Amino acid sequence: MTSVCLTQVGAGEPLETAKVLGSQTCMTSGCHGGAGLGRGAGNIFNRFDPHFNASATLTNGRSKAIARQLGIENAAESESCTVCHSPMRQVPASRLEAAPKEHIVDSGVSCANCHGPEEKWLLSHTRPDYPKDALARLGMRQLGSAYQRANNCVACHQNLSDPLVKAKHPALVFELDGLLVAEPKHWRELEGFSNVKTWLVGQAVALREAAAQANREPGDRRNAEIEAIKVLLQATDTGWDDSRKDLVHSADEYAKRISSTAMGHEQSRAMLSKLIGNRTPFQPDAFDTVAKDYRTWSTGYYAERLTLAIDRLNESLIGSGQQALIAKEPLKELFDAAKPPESFDAATTEDFIQKLNQVTNPHIDAKQNR
Repeated sequence: MTSVCLTQVGAGEPLETAKVLGSQTCMTSGCHGGAGLGRGAGNIFNRFDPHFNASATLTNGRSKAIARQLGIENAAESESCTVCHSPMRQVPASRLEAAPKEHIVDSGVSCANCHGPEEKWLLSHTRPDYPKDALARLGMRQLGSAYQRANNCVACHQNLSDPLVKAKHPALVFELDGLLVAEPKHWRELEGFSNVKTWLVGQAVALREAAAQANREPGDRRNAEIEAIKVLLQATDTGWDDSRKDLVHSADEYAKRISSTAMGHEQSRAMLSKLIGNRTPFQPDAFDTVAKDYRTWSTGYYAERLTLAIDRLNESLIGSGQQALIAKEPLKELFDAAKPPESFDAATTEDFIQKLNQVTNPHIDAKQNR
């Protein structure tokens, strides 16, 4: 698994010489350790965000069992585990500002892991007139767009190496909008923020990363997931081109394009109606490019991501002041029917289709379902 500890995909990567000053630098009362709009970010993150205590996961029984399967003596000390759960441990000592080590290392995911090493931009970023591209050149990671956020989060929330899968690490499904909604907000959204766009960009970046990992670790299981995400993007009718051979590049370009496209409740409604009306992925001849023994896995992966998509798009309508298309109870039953991909079979698929039929709202224009 890769890490975005102090690097990111795209332009504006942090300077290699920049030091990490530690989260305590951000937590003075006049900055992010205070109160009120814009000043309570540090307190919100430290008190309520699960990232702050991500390293604690490495000491529980499940992590110890996974570590034993991998031949790791102590998960809390192994780079294979800390790369995501305590990424500051990967930062060379030469890049850590002289400060009590526990302030920097023993804090799960720290400020610098998402925002970049702060030495060169700490003072400048408080100026409202300071250009964002200049801050990026100083190493401050920009997180305003869906594409930027997806790149920052996907490495630890999407891919699992084959050894981790075999060791029974919990499955990961990267769904950016759901992750951001679940996270206690310590930031303000920029004008033009869109939940539907965030969801769609997240799916494209998940596909890019899955394809990149398949290049490193090819396998039928991974291919089953890749094909499911491709079919999901195609079903949204948002211009996904499935004909290009370089899947990593095409998914990345698609994610960039969608991230810069204005989207609102009209797009949420259109995508939602298309997705819930599409039964093609559940046909017997679907996913015929996947190895025969893994085609039902593709159906399971598709059902899993489809259910999350319906939930997020439905919630995006509510969030924009529109009427929801899906009632809570049918959606709950759909979640219950979305079993783990490896357990999908003909009976499971039939049950899922029945539950999907139940969420279809009769008020949706039939033309949109074609």
